[in-house]
Amino acid sequence: MNPKSEMKDIAALAVAAALSTVVGLVAGCGSAAGGTSTSSTALSTALAAATSATGTLLCAPSQAQLDACSGSTAGTACALTATDGGSTAGTCRTTIDGTAVGCAPNPPAPPQALVDACSSKAVGDACSATEPDGDVHDGVCLTAPDGATLVCGRIRTPPQVAIDACASLAAGATCSMTDPNGNARTGVCSLGPASTGPLACAPAQELRPSATSACSGLAAGAACTIGLGHETLTGACVTPSAGGDAVCVAACADVGGMFRCSPGGGGRGGPGGPGAP
Repeated sequence: MNPKSEMKDIAALAVAAALSTVVGLVAGCGSAAGGTSTSSTALSTALAAATSATGTLLCAPSQAQLDACSGSTAGTACALTATDGGSTAGTCRTTIDGTAVGCAPNPPAPPQALVDACSSKAVGDACSATEPDGDVHDGVCLTAPDGATLVCGRIRTPPQVAIDACASLAAGATCSMTDPNGNARTGVCSLGPASTGPLACAPAQELRPSATSACSGLAAGAACTIGLGHETLTGACVTPSAGGDAVCVAACADVGGMFRCSPGGGGRGGPGGPGAP
């Protein structure tokens, strides 16, 4: 196998990556502060999905996000409006430090064709969907980033090196492998997003582990860097309201993608983030 292709296959084991490839997530507000369309990055997509799954806003909200939930409690529906009048639906979420409630954009709905392909099916069932360009792809039914909708997603066979790394391990076990460039990679043994196998070493899916390691040995308020793949952001270490180790929290507006719903600026100085007291 070509080393570059194998690298792509290893990265494609991530659930968020597998879904975003098929679903084609786009910006929720339709435009950024500058007025141009802003596509969701892997980091913003993963952050939105993780926020939805945990019920906690994992970035520091802008003033616009705080205003959208003024007087509301966590779990209440909200809406964010861009400077060009476009808007996106969201849900009020408590910041990770528990000091405020801000509007978090809901993960965008997947294309209807992918939803229809899994109508009356269950997770893991085989499916077939027609893409916008007319191509037909076979896949399996997966849960979309909204945590509720079933969609037809393309599943890639993991590279042999990833399968070998979990040969004597069980699902959920920590694993390690060496990529074609000789770099050591760690992950978790997984049966894939549809739990249909084979068991293989997959990159960690959650942002929380990397956000926690980014603040290892640092005090609350210290500058830190969080990233996903080649994307990195600067943030500040924040102590979760539930206790535990400090985590690195970046400004929501800096995350971009569906979080870039101005007016409100960059979110710096907002609760639980860069510049926060």
